[in-house]
Amino acid sequence: MLRILHVTPFYPPFKGGISNLVHNLCKELYKFDLDIHIITTRNIKSNEKYKERTLDKVTEIKSIYMLGWPYSTLKNFSFPADLGIKLNSIIKQGSFDVVHVHGHHYPICWLALGSAHKYKVPTVLSLHGTYALNPLKLGGKSWLEDLFNALVFKNILSKSNVVIGGTNQIIEHAKKYSKSRNVFKIIPNGVDINRFKNNLFRKKEYREKFGIPEDKIALLFVGRFDESKGALNFAKAAKLLLEQYANKFEIVMVGEGKLRSEIKSLVKGLNSINIYEWQPPEIIHEIYIASDVYVLPSNFEGLPLTILEAMAANLYIVYSNVGGVQEILQSYPRKMLLNNTTPEVISQTCISLYSESKYLNEDRFKNHSKFDWKNIAREINSVYLETQQLRNI
Repeated sequence: MLRILHVTPFYPPFKGGISNLVHNLCKELYKFDLDIHIITTRNIKSNEKYKERTLDKVTEIKSIYMLGWPYSTLKNFSFPADLGIKLNSIIKQGSFDVVHVHGHHYPICWLALGSAHKYKVPTVLSLHGTYALNPLKLGGKSWLEDLFNALVFKNILSKSNVVIGGTNQIIEHAKKYSKSRNVFKIIPNGVDINRFKNNLFRKKEYREKFGIPEDKIALLFVGRFDESKGALNFAKAAKLLLEQYANKFEIVMVGEGKLRSEIKSLVKGLNSINIYEWQPPEIIHEIYIASDVYVLPSNFEGLPLTILEAMAANLYIVYSNVGGVQEILQSYPRKMLLNNTTPEVISQTCISLYSESKYLNEDRFKNHSKFDWKNIAREINSVYLETQQLRNI
């Protein structure tokens, strides 16, 4: 039995892409008879006790979180309060066969790779995006992150044996900074395909449940209510649409974040907009299936889970060209690229869909299997078996 340590800056109950990925991946990896341990961060100011854990061996490292300045995205950036002493001790004494680190932008990940390298434990680094700092710029690129890549990212890669990226675009970005003999693998994010596939026929039922009229086009946004995800621009676009075409569109927004109050105030008085908090996995597929069009107006992404969920629900997808989104949608027939993420462009693009009825006339996507968690976990397990052999070289 291989002993695997996952190190992640985010894990449930935290909501977000990396958190969901690690949680769902580990659930499937258990089926391969792996001994899995997870290390994640915990805000040193938090007194909350996390009672709902689906995996037993989770260790929380008390961490100090930064203020969201000069970029709001820095609020998720944290430092272990003990500067990595506990993390180092766990890796030193844990007899792990592989240390799997999720994300390259976070100190807990840097420290884990450093300790694993020091104690000669083979490492796997999963990259969940490229640029991720400037939430106001399409692509998220900034001079500060360019400096980070040249100094820190380059060093991180030198301590990683296998580097996993969800798309070729992410891998090519990493190769620019790799000077060592990294092994690169393209393995996408995953989704519970059967949960969607087995319920597609219940669209009418779900529309009734969420109060979505049959004769309207339901536009869906799922994500954090912040600048990086374009939540406010989507809400402004929704307002423009409903002011002109209230009888044609229904708007659904799912998520949480600092912009929630501003968004609710913006759309106050509009009847055809529904704003929901984060929904659990056993419910969220219902909202996707009840909808017609998924809109992703993000300023930066890696390979967002929401795109895979929208594909699994066979929605028409309106998206910004960020991260690996366009690459993953290459073979998906029902899509339209946003030329910009301004409210005006988002609203006009959605209007054009109504005018041309494209969302009704295109083929359904059938190539779901490669994104199923079972297949993703099988590929990751193969990576562990290959990586573990490095101990014997």
